[in-house]
Amino acid sequence: MHKALATCICPLIFAVTACGAPKIGYDYDHTANFRGYRTFEWGPEQQQVSGDARIDNTLLDTRIRTAVADELRAKGFSIPINGEPDFYVAYHAGLKDMMKGASTQNYIGDMSHGTYTTINDIQAYKEGTLLIDIVDAGSKQLVWQGSALAEVSPGMTPEERDKRIHYIIHGMLEHFPPKK
Repeated sequence: MHKALATCICPLIFAVTACGAPKIGYDYDHTANFRGYRTFEWGPEQQQVSGDARIDNTLLDTRIRTAVADELRAKGFSIPINGEPDFYVAYHAGLKDMMKGASTQNYIGDMSHGTYTTINDIQAYKEGTLLIDIVDAGSKQLVWQGSALAEVSPGMTPEERDKRIHYIIHGMLEHFPPKK
């Protein structure tokens, strides 16, 4: 009974922790007047090209822009009908191929004779980074930046990608505007 339970629970625990929660951070200019912000637009500059086709594509760009706009609208910000916005939004994404591993050492034998064996488990994974910049439209200065670092699963469905990106961006923008 215990062995069957362990066989069922171990893969479940691995599945839940495999993608893990993103590591979210943020920083901001303490002198910025965030209470004056009502409207936003995407930055006037062209989106930076990373040179990585896994990131430089319209599918990811649309997902990120949609999630950011949804979160900002939910917070009461809007796109100005005419005139300049109060702040601009930009994002930067990166993807790295990483390795993680663990080693287990076992002793085989009795108290007087035996040997150690080492089992190494090394797994490749992809680590994604997302930065969201808030730039004051008047001063053109960066006033807030959110960051997220998370493991990326290339096997996700489009629906899972949408949910994951919305989840991460929601976590980032929970801290915007900052509560001083």
